[in-house]
Amino acid sequence: MTIKAYCRIPAIENKSYKPKEGGCPELLYDLLGELDGAKEIHIAAYLFNNPTYFAFLHKLSSNGCKVYITTLPTAGYSDRKLKVAGYNNKISGRDMAHTIFRDIDNAPNMCLSFFPHQYIWYGALYADGGATYSFHVKAIYAKFNNQVSKCILSSGNFMFTDPYHSDSMLVFENEPVYEKYFVKLFSDLKNHSIRSNAYYTTYKSYEDEFMLAFYGKETNVEINSQEQCFFTAPFYHINGIGSNHYAANTIIDLINTANKRVWVCAQHFHDVLSFDPERTTTIVKALYSKLSQNRSIDIKILKQVKHASLADKRRAAITETLFQYIAPAQQKYNLLAHDKFILVDNSLIFSTANYTPTQFAFGLRTMKYKNPAGYKFVKKDNFSEVNGFAVVQECPQDVLNTFENHFSLLWDNGAFINIQL
Repeated sequence: MTIKAYCRIPAIENKSYKPKEGGCPELLYDLLGELDGAKEIHIAAYLFNNPTYFAFLHKLSSNGCKVYITTLPTAGYSDRKLKVAGYNNKISGRDMAHTIFRDIDNAPNMCLSFFPHQYIWYGALYADGGATYSFHVKAIYAKFNNQVSKCILSSGNFMFTDPYHSDSMLVFENEPVYEKYFVKLFSDLKNHSIRSNAYYTTYKSYEDEFMLAFYGKETNVEINSQEQCFFTAPFYHINGIGSNHYAANTIIDLINTANKRVWVCAQHFHDVLSFDPERTTTIVKALYSKLSQNRSIDIKILKQVKHASLADKRRAAITETLFQYIAPAQQKYNLLAHDKFILVDNSLIFSTANYTPTQFAFGLRTMKYKNPAGYKFVKKDNFSEVNGFAVVQECPQDVLNTFENHFSLLWDNGAFINIQL
């Protein structure tokens, strides 16, 4: 098995402008290098609106490479206009998505599909009044003429209009265990997504899209303890349980084996109280139990912002207070941190998900949406977010060194979190 690790902290040229290559240009160019020469590329991206990325894929497709992209409809992109390097006028992520989606539809050998599934949790809506899209994954499966295949997970979207931030990426080359689950994901996404040219005629209103549901359509994925690659989705059970529950349990099981350290690096980390009554334990509880058993274990938690900067302050504040006063652990924040990984001794957990209650919730819920005219629409559906996870036990030393060094750089340039009671 060949694993390549890329961890990047961007060189910030001008904070007044967003980089045209997305929040971490260096990692984007790493990715393009990995994809160069591919004959077939499948992309599942929470957001896809990067003109540099598109131009590269368009060139490949013009030379015969088949490119399949699954992402959100334009409603899932921000319409806030921002200054972007290389553009004279302010532009929004949604503006660029419209442009790139049109160009994809007109490009040879390129296919665009949308994953329009939405959820609502306890009535919470997006700021614009819409429900939340469940597609949060950043995964790529590529095939090459020399029988090489690559399975790729990234912590970031390479989204146009993103601010500068650090990101990381894992590449699994010619690894059959990983490949079979990536192939399955993209096959299932094809069945559960809709081609862009059919989207607007199929979903003629926002309500039509909202009513899409996966409850009762789930398939069960069997994974043994040695096959630590999996995807969560509202249409997946894993080994008979909700796929997001399986993800949380796998992370907790690995944390329970820790003897020396647990280092968490994530944009958000406050999986302390479950949203989901069927899920009885959390990652924060697992760390608390580990510290209760062994106070000498090295636990470091690095995240992007303190609780005061979040919309959901309560869970993050509880987490910070717990690790400062009850189960002492070192906590820092670094505004650049956008990565999503955990080091447990010499093993690596890498995900496209943050470590929050919503990322690990799965279950049937009654979801209600009221449109501007006052009509209420109700569906019963699975609450679940689509994400990718890889657990590399006894990580190869070069990969381990890459993540250790990346964590240390972000940690050394971060600031300690200090809760005043």
